[in-house]
Amino acid sequence: MSALNIQENYPMRKHLSFRCGGNARFFAEIESIDELIFARNFSLDKNIPLFILGQGTNILISDLGYNGLIIKLGKSFNSFELSDNGTQMIAKAKAGVILGSLSRKVSKEGYAGLQMLAGIPGTIGGAVYMNAGAYGQEIADTLIEVKTLTEKGELKTYSNKECSFAYRSSIFQKNKEIILEASFKLPKSERNILESEIENAMKSRREKQPLDKPNAGSAFKRPKEGFPGAFIEQAGLKGFKIGDAQVSEKHANFIVNLGNATAKEIAELFKYVEQKVYERFQIKLEREVIFLGDF
Repeated sequence: MSALNIQENYPMRKHLSFRCGGNARFFAEIESIDELIFARNFSLDKNIPLFILGQGTNILISDLGYNGLIIKLGKSFNSFELSDNGTQMIAKAKAGVILGSLSRKVSKEGYAGLQMLAGIPGTIGGAVYMNAGAYGQEIADTLIEVKTLTEKGELKTYSNKECSFAYRSSIFQKNKEIILEASFKLPKSERNILESEIENAMKSRREKQPLDKPNAGSAFKRPKEGFPGAFIEQAGLKGFKIGDAQVSEKHANFIVNLGNATAKEIAELFKYVEQKVYERFQIKLEREVIFLGDF
């Protein structure tokens, strides 16, 4: 369709950790800011939404597909620069960098601040967008600034404060700007301690999370009243199934695909869990997984 190679009716399930769902009306892999601007203008011309896909680890696309343009950041967005003065490190990472890769690299160099996030499977862009966190550590804790592309095609820089970070939330969920790069200030620490913390975090994930089945990470955000997994389990829903979609028997705040679940079955299970937890505890669970398309 263009030099950008925008593909139509593109199958998305191989890009999503749930391993199900329909096609994107349009799809393209981006290698430059110019291509990103072209893609944004394309979506505006077509009057369709634009969605930036990272690793696809917290996304569910309808079986009916997504009537928009999904773009995936290519290899040119998968690099980072490290500079240290012996007491602290500045890490500048482009949006397509895998969070776990950056975390392990800086920890190996003896700098703290990202080590507890090593097991999160998403990209830097997605992690900033969601203010990803684990085991008491969040992206916002060490972030200095974020560079974005605005809707007008202009480059913009946000300070940490300007990002309006909150629990699993940031300004980027509202302003429709595209995250290009993030910078972090990381304090010096002991390499062996950091590597031990990473190993303990990974061990905890292996023991407590259903990593052997397709899923999209934590299904629901933590409400102020407590932990969603506990409420779901107390509502008697652990192991509950709709088709091949199941509330994990290992951790109730995970919904897994047992093999042939449809996006519709997974979405119905999300809604059923929300309904039953509200009926039992009058607590409204909020999805952490992003739904795209019509369900």
